[in-house]
Amino acid sequence: MPKTTNTHKKPSQRHTKKASKKPSKKHATHTKSTKRLATPPKPKKLSKKEQEVVIARERLLEETRRSAYLLENKSFTQHISNNVGMLAPQILRELAKNSKTDEEIASQLNIKVNDIRRSLNLMNGYSIVKYDVNKDNKGWLIFKWKINNEKLESYINKIESEMTKSSEPNLPGDCNDFFMCKKCYSDQKVILPFDTAFESGFNCESCGKPYTILNKEETVALFQQAAKQ
Repeated sequence: MPKTTNTHKKPSQRHTKKASKKPSKKHATHTKSTKRLATPPKPKKLSKKEQEVVIARERLLEETRRSAYLLENKSFTQHISNNVGMLAPQILRELAKNSKTDEEIASQLNIKVNDIRRSLNLMNGYSIVKYDVNKDNKGWLIFKWKINNEKLESYINKIESEMTKSSEPNLPGDCNDFFMCKKCYSDQKVILPFDTAFESGFNCESCGKPYTILNKEETVALFQQAAKQ
């Protein structure tokens, strides 16, 4: 009799063994990145010197903001323009950014350095600007000018207090002659006392044309007219 053959093979052990599940590469990468985010590096501890530098920068930034805010006062801008000259507000805006030498201001504004020095010295007389003195590598003295915020604020308060007490303009008592530029007055509303006009050679600092002379009554009338506008 022919032998019967079993056609059903036993499944091999290789096929019956369950495959072990391994995490995919994508999942493994995600796990690693999560671990990295969960443990951020500790912030570096600043040394005492570095802390002092940070504090100094913060103070300087605060002073800069304060200067810019004070210089927005229109009464002060008008007053300082009348008593020092039309360059004064421009110089103060430059100093509000950071301290500068007179030559640096002259370069920024494209104005003669002697005109800048004259205005700085006049404003120093009002104590609204001050300077620090240092030496360069060659031993020359360097004057760094900056705004004196404490004095500037009290000066502005004084101007506003005087304006509320009286409708009359606060003119120098010892001055009878005043000067204005007819071309620029409609835009700038600036009238200068004799001393300030003399310092600029009796010529307008904006357009270069000669000033027009005014007596005290004409000056008061112009101030009152400007106040109504």
